[in-house]
Amino acid sequence: MIEKVLIINKLKSFFDNIKIEDFIKVFIISFLYDKVNYIEKIIGTQNSIQMMEKYIYNLTNNIVTIKKLEKYHSIYAKYDYKTKTLKYYMTNEYYKVKNLNLSDENKKILIIKEFKLMMYKELERVINISSVNEKIVSNGFYIEDKNGRYPDYGGDFSDIFDIFCDDEVCNILNENNYIKVFLDKEREHYVYAKHISNRNSEVLNYVALWRKFFDEKLYYFAISNPQMYSEKLINNFNTEYSYIFDYQHKFLLNNKDVFSLIENYLLHIRNKINVENNIQYHKEMSLIFEILNYRKNYNIEKNVIQKVNKIDKKSRDIL
Repeated sequence: MIEKVLIINKLKSFFDNIKIEDFIKVFIISFLYDKVNYIEKIIGTQNSIQMMEKYIYNLTNNIVTIKKLEKYHSIYAKYDYKTKTLKYYMTNEYYKVKNLNLSDENKKILIIKEFKLMMYKELERVINISSVNEKIVSNGFYIEDKNGRYPDYGGDFSDIFDIFCDDEVCNILNENNYIKVFLDKEREHYVYAKHISNRNSEVLNYVALWRKFFDEKLYYFAISNPQMYSEKLINNFNTEYSYIFDYQHKFLLNNKDVFSLIENYLLHIRNKINVENNIQYHKEMSLIFEILNYRKNYNIEKNVIQKVNKIDKKSRDIL
């Protein structure tokens, strides 16, 4: 296990150079400690130490200001890419807890937990931004490549990586509750989410499932060094699961490779593109994973679309 004191010592110059409340320092230290010790179990101690060095380098390079907002209507944490500023606000007036029958102490615990999720997610994004001469060259395993996957923020592949960051933080904090998110006014169809993220709730478990089909160690190498590994990760995935296109089904969306096809569905669902087709997108995304799973036999039931009072899976007509 990597000791917290090592991380604190590595962060000393960063903390000396930037004005930060002790309250926020604790979150930054805890995040890096939790992150590095989580990935150590997957990639080994030496690799995780090397990645920690890069995380701290990116953190130092990508944050020039940490700003407490004067006033905001709820708890808040958000990184501003243009100004390299991490903005935050903390309050007990949080809409999610107002109507819950909890004691004041338990409400405070829940608010801290929610703020921690927000803060960890923003820090997860920050440590994965790589830039050269102020130009972002990667926001994770997305680089500007021959297939047109661009790392620029505010674009589609920033949105995709945002979902991966959400999923990663849930894993780090073991925040894997199954919360129902209904997809229609009739409340007939729903998906599960690990936690309620306003933008990502409908697709969080799809990404969690998608990652099962990656080489987990290669995934972290791709995140840490996309120039060397991201194309390998994507190509390996497309090669292994190309059989999805042998399935005799005309998908509503279409792409030349499996990786891009999944990306396309994720973006359409998350960003409410052609929202009238939303449930159909969910059904087809579920079908994609059922086909992928043909040779893996993962238990995917809680990661795909559900129907209230649905009949047994064997006799279910997914489309």
